[in-house]
Amino acid sequence: MARYIDAEKLKCSIDSATDSIFDWDKTIEELYYNLCELVDDEPTADAQEVKHGYWQNKYRSGTTIKEGVVSSCCDMWNNRKSQFCPNCGARMDGEGK
Repeated sequence: MARYIDAEKLKCSIDSATDSIFDWDKTIEELYYNLCELVDDEPTADAQEVKHGYWQNKYRSGTTIKEGVVSSCCDMWNNRKSQFCPNCGARMDGEGK
């Protein structure tokens, strides 16, 4: 699973730890591992991956034939096209085709 961190907070952490990380007596490998440790210690940001989808025109048969649109993400029927799927919350911007 992806881990999201705040880039601006990471820059501040690097700035405040510059003296201890970039000691000129250290090797490139030691500097690299110090920076990796700093990134690993950075707290995760509150983020969620955005789902994308698109509306498909469909016909539903049964006692009456009904026209509508269906979400490509979760097969949710809807009477009209909207920016977001009311069932799964996907952004219906045409991506994901």
